[in-house]
Parts: sequence; C-alpha cells; structure tokens
Amino acid sequence: MRIAFVSLVLLSAPVALAAPFELLVGVDVGLWPGTQRDLAPSPGPGIPGPVFDGDRLVGTSDVGPTVAYRGLGSPLFQPNDLGTLSCTYRRGSVPLGPAGTLPLIGVDFLGGPLLDLDGDLDNGSRSLVPVNTGGGFATPVRVPGTTSYIDLELNVDLGTIEIAGFEAAGTNEGGPSIGPGIATVILTLAGTGPDGMPTAVAPNPAFDTRVGAVTPHGSLPGVYAIDNLQVEFWYDSIEPNSSTASVLGTLQQFANFKGWLVVADCETGEFPTLAGSGIGSTQWPNVDTSDVGEVFNTAHGLAGGSAVVTSGNIRDDFSVAGNGGLAMTDFGGDLGAYLDSVVVPLLVDGQQAYVYLESASFGLNNSGDPIYGDTNSYDLVLIAAAPSFNAGAAQPGDMNGDGFVTIADVPQFVDALLTGSSGGACGGDPADTNTDGNVNGQDVQGLVGLLD
Repeated sequence: MRIAFVSLVLLSAPVALAAPFELLVGVDVGLWPGTQRDLAPSPGPGIPGPVFDGDRLVGTSDVGPTVAYRGLGSPLFQPNDLGTLSCTYRRGSVPLGPAGTLPLIGVDFLGGPLLDLDGDLDNGSRSLVPVNTGGGFATPVRVPGTTSYIDLELNVDLGTIEIAGFEAAGTNEGGPSIGPGIATVILTLAGTGPDGMPTAVAPNPAFDTRVGAVTPHGSLPGVYAIDNLQVEFWYDSIEPNSSTASVLGTLQQFANFKGWLVVADCETGEFPTLAGSGIGSTQWPNVDTSDVGEVFNTAHGLAGGSAVVTSGNIRDDFSVAGNGGLAMTDFGGDLGAYLDSVVVPLLVDGQQAYVYLESASFGLNNSGDPIYGDTNSYDLVLIAAAPSFNAGAAQPGDMNGDGFVTIADVPQFVDALLTGSSGGACGGDPADTNTDGNVNGQDVQGLVGLLD
C-alpha cells in the first residue's frame, strides 16, 4: 500500500527532485463544482440537460447546489464527502429514442484515503478489485495513513517532469436504478494490477509516455510551467456486478496535462504571488479534437481490443462549443490569483510545493455503457501539494533555494567563492558542493558535475 509520506531524492547529475503530491481536499464539501447550466444537444433532436460543471474550479463563486446520491441502496461514501479540488468531467448522452438525446456531464470528486476492496486491513494484502469471500463480496474500507496522490519527478536541468505513480479514490452521484458501488471509484495508472502494483506494459505506450516539459517562469523564482505531460489513467468503480469487475481499466482516461508547479521560498516558507504574473487562465472551455478518429488499444483487450475516438454521436456532437465547461471569470480570469486565494490557504505547515494540472482530453469505455462512449470528453483537473518538498535543507549547488540546480545558481555560487560565504537562500552551505565543510575552488568541479 502507499503510505502518505514524502521522499526527497538527490540524483546524479542532472539534479532532480521526486515527491508524492497529495490531492487537496476541504473545499465546497458535498457541493457540485458549478452552478446549473443547461447543455443542449447539437444538432439534436433532444432536450437540454442540466449540468453542474461550471468553470471546473472548486472554490470559486461558481459553486453549485448539494450533490445527492442517486441510485439503489447506500454508497460507501456520499458524493464529494471530503470537498475535493480535483475532479474528472465526463460528457455523455442519455438516449431518449425518437426524442433524441439528453446531454449530461458526470463528475468524479477525487481525493482522500486509498481503498482496500478485500475489506481486511490486517491480512497483509490489498485489492483494487471486488473480492468474493464466499458469502458475498467484502465491503471496501479506507486504508488509514494513506492519501490520493500523484508522484512526480522533476528535472529542470533537462526540462522534464515525469509521473512516477498515481492513485486516487473518488466519489460521484451514481445513477438511477444502479448499485451503490458505481458511486465510488478508483483511478490508477494504466497497467496497474488488482493488487495495486504494475503488472504489464500499458496498452498505449506511444501516448502514455508520462513525461512532459517543465520550464521556469522566467521572472518568478520557484514557478514552473508544465506542458505536454501525457498519461493514460484507468478508471474503475467498486461495483462487484460490473462486467469488468475482475480487472482494472473499465474506462481509460487519456490526459495531456498542462499546468504549473509552484515551490515556496525554503527560507521563509512563503509562496510567490502569482496574481498578475501573466500565467493566464484555464484552458476551459476548450475541447480536444486532435485525437478524434484515432485508434487506441483497450485495457486487457476488452471490447474488441481497440476503439476509435469519436465526437459523441450523430445527434450530440461533443466537439461543438459548450462541451468543455465555462471560461473562468472569478479573479478577472487570472488563474494565478485563484491559486493564491484558494489553493495556498489550504496548504498546511511543511507543504512547500503545489501543482495544478488540467487536461481537455478523451477516453474509452469498455463496459458497454450506453451513455458514456469512446469520445473526446474525458476532462480532468488535479490540484495537489507536496509536504517538505525542500525541507529547508541546503541542497548542494542550489544557491537560490528553489529546489533545483540550474544555470541560475551560478552567479550566487561565484559570489560565494569570492566572499567565502555560501550565499544560499536556505542557510547551510549549498556552495559546498563536495560536502567537505569548506567553500573554495575545490567546489567548482562539484557544481559543474551537478549542471552536466
């Protein structure tokens, strides 16, 4: 199981950092992420469907009403029981026969402790698929000391960011006349086995690279733009009667993330102010159309082994305007101001970095569900924080204290050699790259090695 902890890794040159970023919760508990808007099918026929996705940001004024569970029985957890900031948004169409279709958008609220579907925390094992005990299916339980996370490895010298791990538990509103297990879901990396461990090569390696680009902001230390971070997630409910209950990958969610990494000053613990810094807005209401018509492999060869991404159906075209939520209007449309005002106040002592990731993308449904298909409407927002990302310790070569060793550290390193002072922003001796307790010319080779 994944226990909630943080590792800070100093690798051989170039220098990289690795940490699990925990998905944040605690905002708008039990509420939809947006006020109601009516989404009409195009070209029709059909009737408008009420959806509650709004600007797809939790904690803005565009907050919706209470989200209530719909379905049979009682779910393990009520929808949005923890008030999460991370959500999936999946567009679908309810078939109405000759009357056409009814658009809807399903929302999964991600975050909180991970799950064990064998129901026994003391048996030394864990299952991410339903377990039949002989007398019925075990009741899933939350695993104490765990949290939903995205594990990131960052290397500013190479300009890369990599997803090394991911797992999230989530809740949704369920649906009419279906079991309560549909309302609780698990998201994992493609290729994850029933025990939570990777078992085989993921089915779409050309897309699922899990490596993207990271670029320093330029004028704000500790701020990095993230682009083209591609990954395939597997989405599964805990419903034991699902046709794919024995394997993971009932739905496949393909994300091409863009976003921001923000690191606090390791001496003061303060985060840089992003409002007015030009980081822009969200990508909503954009819709991904670049992969429509492309063929992708299905998980475990389900549903025929491959599927073609479409724009919905003949009566309801998801590529037209309105599919991807609403443009951000709070904070003047400035995502930086949103992060300053909503995300930073949620961070607790010791959390010294956070990441904002968003993707307007596509997915496949291997369950035979008539509402959600193989379409370009599987969107996602992840907001997560890393405790003790830098831990305030002097990292050899990191003169400006941003957590990385880059060419930007060279001027302060030179000053340290001339003055005999480390000049580091976090105390200690970051200029002592050979860690011999002295700052002198012998440290030059050490810095060169870290920059290679």
